[in-house]
Formats: sequence, structure tokens, C-alpha cells
Amino acid sequence: MKRTIILFMITMLVISCNSQTKEKKMEVKGSIKKNEDKLYAEYMPLMRDLLKNNNYKFLEHNVFKNKVIEYFGVDIDNAKFNDVYLESGLGYTALSNEGFIDTYQVDRGVIDGAGDAFADILKDGLNNDYNIDFINYNKVLFNDDLSAISKVNLDKDKIEDIVVYLNYEKNNLLNNSFIKNIKKVENYNESFKWHLLWYNNRTKQDFIRKKILQDIANKKPDFIFDLAYFLNNNSNKIKDKTDSALIDATLAFLIEVELQHYDDKDLSDNKGYSLLNNFYTQNPNMLERFKSQKFYGYPLIDSYTKKYLLMSEENEISYGKVIDPDGYTNLRKDKNSTSVIVEKIKSGERVEILNASENWWLIKTNSGNRGYVYKTKIKSE
Repeated sequence: MKRTIILFMITMLVISCNSQTKEKKMEVKGSIKKNEDKLYAEYMPLMRDLLKNNNYKFLEHNVFKNKVIEYFGVDIDNAKFNDVYLESGLGYTALSNEGFIDTYQVDRGVIDGAGDAFADILKDGLNNDYNIDFINYNKVLFNDDLSAISKVNLDKDKIEDIVVYLNYEKNNLLNNSFIKNIKKVENYNESFKWHLLWYNNRTKQDFIRKKILQDIANKKPDFIFDLAYFLNNNSNKIKDKTDSALIDATLAFLIEVELQHYDDKDLSDNKGYSLLNNFYTQNPNMLERFKSQKFYGYPLIDSYTKKYLLMSEENEISYGKVIDPDGYTNLRKDKNSTSVIVEKIKSGERVEILNASENWWLIKTNSGNRGYVYKTKIKSE
């Protein structure tokens, strides 16, 4: 009888353990999300093998998730599907279950008469540039792999992808190469500039990209000067998407780093002061907003604002607006119509009038240039 009872208890224990094991398996299976793009079922093994064969280290899920948040500002655990579109950055896709990002920008599926080009690319291994980028970008972002970093560092466009669009600031080699090769602000599209100003991850306590912007200011201050003007002149475009307080805080930071760089210069040669003076002149409310924020704790903005106010009291500044039916007027180096054109000033732009005693008025533009404009082209305020 005892033996029967013992056997019964053992049997029930085994059944119970098996049941718990099945429940655990079901829980794990339930946590694996399906792909929204069904084609991934075919491509995923090829992509995974490509990474594995090139020494990519697959991370634990939470580690991978946190890195995706850091670079893209997207929590993949909140997504409904396994393939999570990463809108910030370059429009890549995170594969949540697998622990890597899809960087390919190619057509998927079988195309009549052409076969499946993407599958063919994946099978090409290191003979295809798409595959090389896929491997290197994943190894840089998620493994901090020095070999992959060295390879990316050979291509200026890829450096910009990694440093600017994907917010990777951990490596001095890439940062220095980016700054060394940086072009003029006007040569970049708006998306590039927004990504350079702010992190993709808006959950950061401070998502102004102060480190990279400070590094640029130290070596290429003219770039920061032009970037500040770009932000100031285009702030209305993004006010529906970006808090106006963030725009002010960003402008304040850009002005402060310019003031740091030119602090040993006279006011006439100080481009940081030129920014401060012109922005306050264009938008008097900005001074009050900065003041209400205690100048964001920036000592130089505080100091130079006092100089600005003192000079404004001592010298009554006269302003005017450009009026020209052509939509712009020419700022000339000297007082004649054949003189060198210093700048084209758009109609409606506010300018500082320095001397209006003759037919050709000496003015100062928002960009800090001084020159002459014929008096009929300006309406005094």
C-alpha cells in the first residue's frame, strides 16, 4: 500500500513538473513577437549567419534594448511586432528577438525576371558593400568593435551616419574625423542639422548634443556660428514638433560656446557677441526669456548681456527693413552701384543703420556684415 502511494506521488510530481515546464515554454514562446514584414522569415537566418560568421556578439535582450533606446530613442519592448521601424536616424529597422538592426535599403522579395535580389546580396557575404555596412554598423553600435570603427573611419559619409544620425559619440577617432572633415553648414540638409543639434533619445535629461557641439566649437567655431543662425532662422518650422523652450536653450548653448571661443577678442571681432546682439535685436523677447531662465547658468551670456544693455543705453540704435521689389537688395563694399557685393539681403529683413547721413547708408546685417545700401532700399523704423 505504501509503495502504491509513493508511486502515485512520484507520478503526480512528474506530471506537475512537466506541466510547469510546458507553461514556461509557452511563456517564452508568447514573448517572442511575430514579424510585421513576413519576408523576414526568409531573410533572418541569412542575416543572422552573416553577423555570426563575422564575429558579431549578440547581446542579452535588455542590453540590446537599452542601446536601441540610447541611439534611436525607441523602446522595442513597446512595439507590437518584432521588426521595429526606427524613424529617428536613417530609417533602419530593429529586430527585437534577434538583437541586431537591419541597415539594408534595398527591395525585398522575388521580382519578375530578376529573382530575389536581397537574398542574392545576403549570400554574397563580404563581396557586397551592403553586407559590409550591415556588419560594421551593428558591430560599432552594439559591440563598440574597434576593427569595425577603423573600417567606418575610412569613409566620410559613413562617419556622418554613425556620429550624426545614429548619435554614436563614444569613440574619439570617429568624432575627430567627423569634425576634421566637416563641411559648411549650408552644404548639409535640414535633417542632418537637426540630428546634430539634438539626440534621437528624447528621454535623456538633457538632449542637446553638447559634447559634440562643444568639440566642433573648439576647432570649427564658424560652423557653430552658422548653425546658430540656421536654428534661429528656421525655428518657426519646427515649433509644432519641438518645444520652443528647447530651441531657446539650444541657442543659448551655441551662443555660450561661441563667446568662450572669442572671449579674448574685442566686441567688434567677437562672433559670439555678434550672435547675441543680432538675436536680441531681431527678437527683443528673447532677452527676457533668457533672463527668466537666469541665462541657463551660462556666465558669459549673463556678462555679455549686461554689456549689450549698457551699449544700447549709451547708443540709440537705429533699425530699418529692406524693401526691394526684386525680393532682395545688394550690400555693397563701397558707396556705389559697381562696388563688390558683400551679401544679398532679403526684402523684409531687419538691419542696423550705422550711418544714414548720405545717399548710401552704412548698415550692419544679421550675419554681422557691414556695407552700403542705397537709401531708397531701406525703410527706417
